[in-house]
Amino acid sequence: MRSEPAVFADGIKRRVILLYSEQKQALAAELSFKHPAVLAVSGSAGSGKTALLAALLPVLKSRGLKVGVIREADDLRLPAEADRLHEAGAEGVAVFTAGRYLLTEQFRLNEQDLLALFERHGYDLVLLEGFGDSGWTKIEVVRSSVSPVGTAFQPMAIVGDVPGADFALDDPAALADWIENQMSSL
Repeated sequence: MRSEPAVFADGIKRRVILLYSEQKQALAAELSFKHPAVLAVSGSAGSGKTALLAALLPVLKSRGLKVGVIREADDLRLPAEADRLHEAGAEGVAVFTAGRYLLTEQFRLNEQDLLALFERHGYDLVLLEGFGDSGWTKIEVVRSSVSPVGTAFQPMAIVGDVPGADFALDDPAALADWIENQMSSL
């Protein structure tokens, strides 16, 4: 028969091992956050990028995705479109210009630093509005009355009202299906 101190010591060891295991699991979960998928929604001014995002965001949110939007702009004034994107379901909206961004305060940083902020908050997908000249994967919004097809954006898909468009402007569910299928490669 084991002595009382030995039984007590075994109980302490089990608790320490359990505590260590729980802390190790919590730390592993904290360190194993995933990078969000990134997709640029590009097009000429007035082509309907914000309108498309406003239609797409509720669909993506209803599918359980946490989505943020980074909007490229000429200055750091928060545009009225930011409210529209929040109301549509974007959990985070940032305005980005010339190495700075505006969320609630201004900071100096680059695109990667800004994406890291969204990453740390667990976003599944970050949609970049604009960023036509960036190296990010893109879809292009094209309206026949506003913009030509075949810009230098080299999009993976075209959303618009032009012949050959991959998705119609009024079908955000089909576009959301495509985005979800592409997320692992974005």
